[in-house]
Amino acid sequence: MNQMIQLLSLSRAIGVMVWGRADELVGRLEDAVARVLEPGDERFPPLTGLVVRVGGLRGHQVFVPWESVRVLSPERVSLASSRLDLRPFARRDGELLVAHDVLDRQVVDVAGRRVVRVNDVQLAPDPRSPGGWRVAAADVSLGSFVARVVPKAFADAVLRRLPPSAIPWDQVEFFASDVPGVKLRVEHSALARMHPVDIAALIEDLSYRQGEEVLEALDDPTAADVVEYLPSQLQSAVLTTLSDERAGDILDEMEPDDAADILAELPEEEAQGLLEAMEPDEAADVSRLLDFAPDTAGGLMTTDFVALPEGLTVRQAVDRLREAETLPDVIPYVYTVDAAGGVESARSTSTAITELPGAHDGATAEAGGRRGRLTGMVTLRDLLLARPDQALAELINRDVLSVSADEPARSAAETLAEYDLIVLPVVDGAGRVLGVITVDDAMDVLLPAESKPRLPRILR
Repeated sequence: MNQMIQLLSLSRAIGVMVWGRADELVGRLEDAVARVLEPGDERFPPLTGLVVRVGGLRGHQVFVPWESVRVLSPERVSLASSRLDLRPFARRDGELLVAHDVLDRQVVDVAGRRVVRVNDVQLAPDPRSPGGWRVAAADVSLGSFVARVVPKAFADAVLRRLPPSAIPWDQVEFFASDVPGVKLRVEHSALARMHPVDIAALIEDLSYRQGEEVLEALDDPTAADVVEYLPSQLQSAVLTTLSDERAGDILDEMEPDDAADILAELPEEEAQGLLEAMEPDEAADVSRLLDFAPDTAGGLMTTDFVALPEGLTVRQAVDRLREAETLPDVIPYVYTVDAAGGVESARSTSTAITELPGAHDGATAEAGGRRGRLTGMVTLRDLLLARPDQALAELINRDVLSVSADEPARSAAETLAEYDLIVLPVVDGAGRVLGVITVDDAMDVLLPAESKPRLPRILR
């Protein structure tokens, strides 16, 4: 028999009479219990039994194991035995009460990349277990909702006019946080495979508790990307639902300027707690940015850039880039400074920072004892195509536009746009490079707020 013909609407079965082996009335069906504990259970959770109310309205719920169920239909439930364990039902870890926990709840339709409300749950025979049943699909149609609230005599007519729309359960992500106090195996592996932009859009439609559950299921780099794509007013709210340790791990992976923007929105005590949870090097970069007013070029810039002393050869410059422990994902330009030292990058370790030629601020300068003025820039293409023994100074473009750290952010962004730049260096009063403003950050300032979620990330 075709399995689709055997689909059973759980909502229509809830409340039907339960009859024993001798056709005596036992009680009423109140729910179905599914197992979500073992690997693979979350794809199509198998039913382990039913919850039946015995003793009328003043009675109590009991558990009927699936082995004792002979017939389950929208008209009746028949048991294979008249003997029941009359102890009150107590849910255990790994047990999903399908009607109670899923109906009227928000879930994620992975294929449709949307948050939907479950109006009914479809059950079907389990091909892996003869005689077994499993959760097969979530029905999100309006007809299924209306069919639940009208008298049962009219339900079929409603469904003919408003046919069901079911999502296979292996394309549904439900939330363990909706079932507090019970351990359920929900790994959100399908969500984790989605693009961070899509995950962020989903989190906007979820509760804080559900959003926290999603972020907890992601690896740190993916979670950081997701948070960066969230609207600014939601970023700090979502991060503060996490433990300081987890939030610190995510902030470590974020662009320093984005992390600083989030922390700037928090009360000082909370921001300090998250800074302390971050890795010292990443926290130091973020702390430097927090010293600048958010509406200035210093508040808009990122410390994720690369600078080299101009007195190197091409071979030496490339070697230093290779030896750097961390570098920005995209390097549009390598800046040059007028001092000897190592590679300057926001992703360097604290040891490397003490050797930097163009320290980001006074604190770094004190550690290294050297600071360098911005003297020019070299494209990565020119650097790679040059002769190894060629002097880096011969490749330098010294006509470099820069802005001061205290210039208004909008003015700096307009300068970047006017001159059609990809990045714009930010310097202190002595011309020492502090960071760069990227075209992404400039667009954040120049474009309307409603356009920002749709912006591409060009340099990150």
